[in-house]
Amino acid sequence: MVICKQPGIGAAVPPHQDSTFLYTSPPSAMGFWYALEDATRENGCLSFLPGSHKWAPITKRFVRKADGRGTEFAVNEGPQFPEGQGRGEEGKVGEEGEYVMGEVKAGDLVLIHGNLLHKSERNTSEKGRIIYTFHAIEGEGAVYDERNWLQPPAGGFTKI
Repeated sequence: MVICKQPGIGAAVPPHQDSTFLYTSPPSAMGFWYALEDATRENGCLSFLPGSHKWAPITKRFVRKADGRGTEFAVNEGPQFPEGQGRGEEGKVGEEGEYVMGEVKAGDLVLIHGNLLHKSERNTSEKGRIIYTFHAIEGEGAVYDERNWLQPPAGGFTKI
């Protein structure tokens, strides 16, 4: 997917975890975020909540509605962390904390753990911010949920 955050009007993206949208049991999503232009504080670069992949559980999921008409967030009743990873840290809760800006140059690749809380601010600059992103999930040992908003095409997802 190509994401174009237009100059002056590119909106902010609230804190989220990619495994909320591409849920497997256990969680296994990994985001690949490739900068096609410099991503700066001014044009809405990513920011991350350091270490949150170790303590921030996947508590909700983005799923298709039961009647097939649209999508909604639902409570995650399955595993909330990848197998053998994270189980929470004392005092760590929610989406709050000090986010670290992830400014990168064109050509840089950012890997994003599916449980990592990340966001971006709006583009307040006169320059665009164009990136290419895709996600990968485990092919073995993880089950892709049939309620997920995005379902595989006939023949399944492309294997890498």
